[in-house]
Amino acid sequence: MSAISDMISEPRFWVLLVFISAFGLILSEKIHRTIAAWFGCVCMLFLGFTMGVKDHTGGDGVFSLCKEVTGGQDGQKFGHFIANFLDATGTGTICKDSFESLMLSWIHFDVIGLLLGMMIFAALLEISGFFEFVAIKAAKMSKGDPWKLLVFLGTLTPLLSLVIDNVTAVIIIAPVTVKLCNRLEINPIPLLIAEAILSNTGGVASMVGDPPNVMIAAATTGLGEEIASLFGFVGFLLRLGFISFLAWAATLAYMRWYYRDWTESIPTHVESLMEQDEWDAIEDLRLLKVTSVILTITIVMFTLTELLHLGIHIHALALAGAGIALVVVRPEDTELRHGLMHTVSEKVEWAALMFFAALFILVGAMDNVGYLKDLANWIFVEFGANHVMLAVAVIWISAIASAIVDNIPFTAAMIPVIIAIGQADPTMDIAPLFWALALGAGFGGNATPIGSSANVVTIAISERSPQPITTGEWMRIGVPIMLITCTMASISMIIFHGTLYSS
Repeated sequence: MSAISDMISEPRFWVLLVFISAFGLILSEKIHRTIAAWFGCVCMLFLGFTMGVKDHTGGDGVFSLCKEVTGGQDGQKFGHFIANFLDATGTGTICKDSFESLMLSWIHFDVIGLLLGMMIFAALLEISGFFEFVAIKAAKMSKGDPWKLLVFLGTLTPLLSLVIDNVTAVIIIAPVTVKLCNRLEINPIPLLIAEAILSNTGGVASMVGDPPNVMIAAATTGLGEEIASLFGFVGFLLRLGFISFLAWAATLAYMRWYYRDWTESIPTHVESLMEQDEWDAIEDLRLLKVTSVILTITIVMFTLTELLHLGIHIHALALAGAGIALVVVRPEDTELRHGLMHTVSEKVEWAALMFFAALFILVGAMDNVGYLKDLANWIFVEFGANHVMLAVAVIWISAIASAIVDNIPFTAAMIPVIIAIGQADPTMDIAPLFWALALGAGFGGNATPIGSSANVVTIAISERSPQPITTGEWMRIGVPIMLITCTMASISMIIFHGTLYSS
């Protein structure tokens, strides 16, 4: 009883309790996930005000306004601060000026910006009639066969995720899927889940395909040329491409079995769709052409900025591209211009963006009070003696954690831990740990609707259809696929730890 009372009396216990309660509400679907997440954020704010915060002078409190950094770049990520105790090398302590600004610093506005920019592009394409065009074209190519549609879209999405981020791929493909399924009067859930899961799978093999991979590649640039050279565009493709292909095949095989009744269903209106001219669905050809050109340029820049190290963030490119598109396509008539902006605003998934912001705050709170660091230390203590098993442990723990807290903030928390492990044991090659993190975060995010950004966006888009995706339905697909793909990744890590994945 004393151990329980000691745990309860510890201030950070209440942070854990709020976190678990918020995620319980999110997964229960008793209330909307965005409301549940922000309820948790309000509770975190309450804890900060009632239990106090620690600043650079120390003192008691549940949250800390200050952070130890080991370089100027780390300090920049922490945001603006009032207390600056950095030496010439950029090592020292930085502090936020208030608890409110601390909470805001936990939000990854780069992710929010990327999502917003691509959602604007998707809205413009939908207004032009592009999604209806593609839906009719896809239906004609597959002749309305549900399984052929799943294979076609389930192959296109991971291929797109090799050159653009998986969230963008889903934002482009998922609305097409909803349109198509509405026309054929078939259940869109299998297709949408397959697209999201396979976008994550394809993103594993690309430096630009999944936000965790972008973060890993950026982190390794400061660890020396030898290890940094491994984590480029080609490096990801060579080392993770084959396992990503196997995961794609395994996912399709499982979905073929699970949705065997759905794949054998006969859609309606196939004959009428076959007779339609897909070009008749285009409502504004100029809008389609201009948006497509600017979107293509933006996507090309996504890839070039990573390959050529241009130093431009992809969220800046997304927002800039969306802004240029809105300016170029705006009608000359003032009334029509206002109507276009209103329609675009209506089609942006604002609830999903708010959910992401709240999710980042919840995970940031857990990181601030040390729970994620404790997890990392436990991994090292339990598995550090065996370097191969340590990498396998990182795969599974990253997978499980990413399914619970979203793979982006978990990856952000794990990167400095892996670096610290390398500093604690100079004999250890930490390159396999970074590959293990990429595999675990990518495959593990498939388990739940909140496991990856692509999943959250897919859920939001599914709410436009008569059959939105439930948490239970997703997990019945996602959890087995996560177990299968992580097992394959573990076997690959055991076999190639000292060769393919090493530096």
